[in-house]
Amino acid sequence: MTQRTYVSVAIPLLVLALAGCGPRLTPAQRVEKLRLEHEIIPVGSTTVHDAEGNPTLIVDLRVTNKGTEHLPHLTVLVRVHGKDGVEKASRRVTLDLADASPGVGIQVAAKLPGVEAGEDDQVTVQLESNLSPEVLKTFPEYQDVVKMEGAS
Repeated sequence: MTQRTYVSVAIPLLVLALAGCGPRLTPAQRVEKLRLEHEIIPVGSTTVHDAEGNPTLIVDLRVTNKGTEHLPHLTVLVRVHGKDGVEKASRRVTLDLADASPGVGIQVAAKLPGVEAGEDDQVTVQLESNLSPEVLKTFPEYQDVVKMEGAS
């Protein structure tokens, strides 16, 4: 091959390589991306009471990381609505996914002390998106990402 041929092949390859090197994500953007790679399927819920009669709502969830990076924690929003549609409770809960692997589902329980759901109540679980960086910084998964970036 001539030198001209090498240049005509090398330049497009260089352009493709540089195009893949876009701007680095901020920790908040990376947390948002990793969070949205999870699928959450509520399996069931029940309310249990301790010896003093205090309720704890337990929501059984199937969580699958559809991405390729491990995220040890994931914060979700759990809501309880009465049969009349009125919201009775709304609380964020952090799930422990330390034993989860990307691509494999895991069964976890979200526990909400002080929350009770009746038989006719509707319990929903939401993976919030488009949260502000200030809110994301309060989530344990934000600290997970900061640690991961410090290790790399």
